[in-house]
Amino acid sequence: MGRAAADDGSSIRMSVALPSPYSCQVRQNGWRTQGLTGVERMMRRVTLLGLVALMLIAVTACGEAEPEGPPVYEAYPPMGIDPLRSYSVVFTTSVGRLTFQLLPEEVPLAVNSFVFLAREGYFDGVTFHRIVPGVLAETGDATGTGTGNPGYTFEVEPPQRPYERGGIALANDGTPNSNGSRFFFILGDLAGSAEAPHDYTVFGHLKPDHAPSVATLDKIEAAQEEVIIRSLQVTEGCLPSRGNYGAC
Repeated sequence: MGRAAADDGSSIRMSVALPSPYSCQVRQNGWRTQGLTGVERMMRRVTLLGLVALMLIAVTACGEAEPEGPPVYEAYPPMGIDPLRSYSVVFTTSVGRLTFQLLPEEVPLAVNSFVFLAREGYFDGVTFHRIVPGVLAETGDATGTGTGNPGYTFEVEPPQRPYERGGIALANDGTPNSNGSRFFFILGDLAGSAEAPHDYTVFGHLKPDHAPSVATLDKIEAAQEEVIIRSLQVTEGCLPSRGNYGAC
């Protein structure tokens, strides 16, 4: 027993140690449970098991590998270029850099597809899977097989200029609507050549009088090891000037 009440009427403080079923503490599964019924203990076990299951699911999901292979697009992209603007692209390859000026007014479908894929990074890391000195250096196939495409094909626009060294053209299989992502640098003057029997869409040419680009093209043609595209950078120019104001 504790102290009795004081004479001045202050409160009485009692401290009684009595055995009670509710004063016991039980540890189960690492949790402190006090005065829990059987049902409550079972509910805690179920909750714990649920948390463990969620953690296992999360760990498994984090460990799943990303799908392998190049991206695949369901359809030809929306028109994202303005044929009245100028476009150029800088190739950074494993043997140097070279710049091409594109031809959106002549072949807008080809330029639009190429610009779209370049901006998507589709060509980054792609190799030149075929190099024939004096003829062509072909690339643009993310599978590296020489037969891949980005998931869509489109109309083969007739070339508006001859096949001359420094040109860039889309590869196709000789049938209508077979343009895709594959393209090639022209390494010789192929007008009337048996090496160019089909209508390949010429969609650009090497930047005129640009010595670094010419030197890199020579290196690609003479390469004895695999040549890789590191990255492509597309630049969009201004609209033709109208009056006294620019149109950028």
